[in-house]
Amino acid sequence: AINHATVLVFNYQYMLDPKVAKMVSKELESESIIVFDEAHNIDSVCIEAFSVTIQSQHLERATRSLGRLSSEISRVKSSDGARLQAEYQTLVTGLVDQGLLDTNPNDVGLASNILSPDVINEAVPGNIRRAEHFIAFMKKVVEHLKARLRTVSGPTGGVTSETPLAFLHRMITTTSLEAKPLKFAYSRLSSLLRTLQVPNLDDFNALTDVADFASLVSTYSEGLPRFAIIME
Repeated sequence: AINHATVLVFNYQYMLDPKVAKMVSKELESESIIVFDEAHNIDSVCIEAFSVTIQSQHLERATRSLGRLSSEISRVKSSDGARLQAEYQTLVTGLVDQGLLDTNPNDVGLASNILSPDVINEAVPGNIRRAEHFIAFMKKVVEHLKARLRTVSGPTGGVTSETPLAFLHRMITTTSLEAKPLKFAYSRLSSLLRTLQVPNLDDFNALTDVADFASLVSTYSEGLPRFAIIME
């Protein structure tokens, strides 16, 4: 309905928060005019949108959440496997609609990743489309963050500040993870939680924060640093 409207009114987050902005901006015409009311508040909104606080106890809760999700995935696969398959097909079909897969989505197998070399950022990477693969991926992220916090909590620790690029480089070299899937950690987790129909989303807030952090670091690692990662 957005592309049929003449005037749209919404709060700052729909334009400035990267977790939701793409859902709105992709529907706007290129010649659209954007007017910010009370624009002096933009700085604080951006700081809030780009700020994620993760403590050791959050990472422990994230680990437990991943265990719960893994068990739930196994349960759903045995009782209602079509639900997870439908989610996977939805992701693949989205790639076909964007012209990023030169194949029928029904022909894409478990480990297939038949993508053109210049896949754009909106394509969910093949190595995290399957639910169980994504859980294994996030476990590596959580364990890496635990290790990083341990380095600053010891007697030789203190306060450490890194750019997103430096932090991402260390994560990639230490875990052998790829940068691109990290960009989709938040949206992929949101999709999985919806698919599994978990009863209490608040129980997964810590894991959501980790996924949010991973997406922000990977998305904004290039060019001039837009924020810093502070560990203490």
